[in-house]
Amino acid sequence: MRPVLLFLACFVAGATATLALRTARHQPHPVLPPSPALPAPAPSGTSAAVPPAPGAPVNTPCAICGTPVDPKLPTATYQGKTIGFGCRMCPPKFQAEPDRYGPAFLGAARPTP
Repeated sequence: MRPVLLFLACFVAGATATLALRTARHQPHPVLPPSPALPAPAPSGTSAAVPPAPGAPVNTPCAICGTPVDPKLPTATYQGKTIGFGCRMCPPKFQAEPDRYGPAFLGAARPTP
């Protein structure tokens, strides 16, 4: 019985130490370099690349949570660009640390001609 309790105590201590270490070293979302986007085939009579409308978010995925931008959520402005968010908890995070998340949002921007 004693070896079993000793094993369980060591297991719990090791799991707790591992969890604490991983929590301390956690990075929310790594910023990936933008992948080269292939131009979509344009329907006849239209231009191939259309810049986003004024006031429309420049990013397609949210750089904080990674989900697609929700047009119903409020936007923010960073370096003169409109930033969209994926969920309702992302705008307060961005407002708290705009210099941490802003470059990631601009990296997730739609390609412009």
